[in-house]
Amino acid sequence: MANDIGAYIVQRGRRFTFRRRVPVDLADVLGGYVKISLKTDSMEAARQAAVRVNAEVVAYWDSLRATGKAEAVKDRYAKARDLAARLGWAYRPIDELIEDAPALDVVERLEALADVSDLRVTTAVLGAAAKPDLTVSSWMDEYVSLTHDRRVGKSENQARKNLQPYARSVRNFMKVAGDKRVADMDRNDALLFRAWWSNRITAEGLTAKSANKEMNCLRAMYRAVNDAHQYTRDNPFRDVSFAMKGGGKGKKRGATVPAQWVYDTMLAPSGVMAGMNDEARLIVAILAETGARPGEICGLLPDEFILDHAIPHIHIQHNSIREIKNIWSDRKLPLVGAALPAAHALIKAGGVIRYLGKNDVFSTAVNKFLNDHHAFENRQQSLYSLRHCFEDRMTMLEVPDKVAASMMGHKFHREKYGSGPSLKQKRDWLMKMALMPFSSDRSSGFPIDRVG
Repeated sequence: MANDIGAYIVQRGRRFTFRRRVPVDLADVLGGYVKISLKTDSMEAARQAAVRVNAEVVAYWDSLRATGKAEAVKDRYAKARDLAARLGWAYRPIDELIEDAPALDVVERLEALADVSDLRVTTAVLGAAAKPDLTVSSWMDEYVSLTHDRRVGKSENQARKNLQPYARSVRNFMKVAGDKRVADMDRNDALLFRAWWSNRITAEGLTAKSANKEMNCLRAMYRAVNDAHQYTRDNPFRDVSFAMKGGGKGKKRGATVPAQWVYDTMLAPSGVMAGMNDEARLIVAILAETGARPGEICGLLPDEFILDHAIPHIHIQHNSIREIKNIWSDRKLPLVGAALPAAHALIKAGGVIRYLGKNDVFSTAVNKFLNDHHAFENRQQSLYSLRHCFEDRMTMLEVPDKVAASMMGHKFHREKYGSGPSLKQKRDWLMKMALMPFSSDRSSGFPIDRVG
């Protein structure tokens, strides 16, 4: 590894990219360089991200060497394909050269090999490396391998959630097409899958959005495999979809809840939420008073609760538990109202433990608990409605757009100058919005009486 991680950082336009030469023993498999977007225009953030990405890339290289994967059939094919490209030839399997290639193309390839004794070159130019016999049942594993770089920086749980829609799409496709070779898939298979979904939409009341999501997954998977293995067919899932009502915009994500409902249901000692486990109740209190996303609080480590500061706050940033949504999500949020005693109680208990890195488990548990107790006012509401409510409360107080964006973790749609709103500025606005008053005994639990 270079002494300075900056040696692996290059700037493309405004954004920074991680770029490192692939070791010689893996270059035939992976190409000359690995390039991964660091998703930031800040050099400081890029350096932090590059340290993490570099460690994961090196670990990936080590795993290839340790498992011998680089010598598998599919990797031999990839080596030949890439070498042919570097030599200036489009890789064509030998059976295609024999059956379909123009005679002049074959002659030129043979002439180019007249004085060549390197078997790797001969294999590449004459297409002698067999294509992997990839079937639908192994399609998912191949896609995961080919797109490893897209999940660099994500936690194990985030990577699993990212891949779930693709795995589900493949399972459903197998119900229609069976376990055929991916190279043999054609337009008819895609249209049969669409017809299968059409029947489900009618019979089960499912939405076109769900169907289109699976079409999109299969289209992306076929594209990735096609790029790697150079199938000669067009993408069979191209332009296969269902029309969306309302111009395809879909419905608004979730619904809000009134501030009074949040207090009565989620924070009050006699509220419904008081019957749930302590960790869930404390996390909910922090969500209600900060407007943070559930995954952001479930991913906080103990040292990201800065409670001995003049302005107690949490620092939401990328860590070993989870990747943050975007560069604007890296922020510090003051703790006021119910959030402050909740944070002290969490830290006293050892931090987030039960739901650490498991925001999907947390959200499902809370939503089920509240639904079972008929706590929501309508079916569109959910735990995420707390975030909508937080934004509504900022709107009612006419919080400046720049301050609101910095608290929500959103992009502020103007050129960025300076360091942004201070902790004090954010705290002052949050105090005006607080659902519960400050507690003098910060470790005891929530105050009983609400301010205002």
